[in-house]
Amino acid sequence: MIRIVKLALLFIGFSVIVGVGAYLAVVFLVESEETVIVPDLIGKDVVYCLELLTDMGLDVKVKDSEYSDTVANHHVIDQEPEPGAVIKKGRDINLFLSKGKKYIQLPDLRRGPLDQARLVLEANGLHAGVVSETFHDRIPRQQVIAQEPRPGRMIARGTAVNILISRGARPVAYVMPDLTGIPFSSAALLLEDLALAAGEITAANDDRFPRNTVIGQDPEAGFRVAQGDQVDLTVNRAPGEDRAPLMAGGGATLFRYKLEKGFLNRHIKILLHCYGLSIPVVDDFKKPGDELWVLVPSHRDASLFVYVDHELDLTEVFGGG
Repeated sequence: MIRIVKLALLFIGFSVIVGVGAYLAVVFLVESEETVIVPDLIGKDVVYCLELLTDMGLDVKVKDSEYSDTVANHHVIDQEPEPGAVIKKGRDINLFLSKGKKYIQLPDLRRGPLDQARLVLEANGLHAGVVSETFHDRIPRQQVIAQEPRPGRMIARGTAVNILISRGARPVAYVMPDLTGIPFSSAALLLEDLALAAGEITAANDDRFPRNTVIGQDPEAGFRVAQGDQVDLTVNRAPGEDRAPLMAGGGATLFRYKLEKGFLNRHIKILLHCYGLSIPVVDDFKKPGDELWVLVPSHRDASLFVYVDHELDLTEVFGGG
């Protein structure tokens, strides 16, 4: 009996020693791993939290985001684990972020360019709705004139904001003058002065008018035209009969233009109107005294417009006849 008791006590003592050893081993292993205390991140900016937790050897995971009237956009609303918890390095810290207030004060988009207005709306969780245009004498083209809802109103994020933008000043309108009987060069200069564009130049023969004068126009005299509108002219010349393409032969006339002497380079642009097209044959800066040569198809009705520093300097009509 005594022997049994001794064996039992010996077994109990051995178990206690093993248990204490195991406990001490676990404690030693746990304490040997580095631990950190979770900081309080509530209300902090997410970039600051990312830098702080990375320096502490912790990983960051953004679990969710929601609107908040008290926590600013991109700041932490909640966290897991809670502040003060002791955790091992390498653990995940789950962050719940704020998207800011659900209702915001609508920014003032007026007088800014449309592209900038779109960026401002996007940054505030809004987007552009209907974009309309109208002429405005004081607000430059593509800048915002008005918006709906109006600036300063409290609106929910995700709302569409309608925008009215400027098309610039309304083009000046004229009553189309009568160009009939005017030399073509004078008619071209008049169109230039009125900010009208010379369109297609065709040739026709009319014995009642001098050669190289205007005998037809579209729009006709008396019609309303606005700056930038195109005006087609018919010039009194015997039209060429050969309608072959430009490179198919048929001959060409050499046009020569010499720049005046001086000290400054001039920007020269020569437009060839032919085959219903306006072809830029020269568009470059040239030195004083330079002579420019342009081959003009002699088998087709054609006209040349010479611009010096963006000002019309010379016009000339060519064609069969």
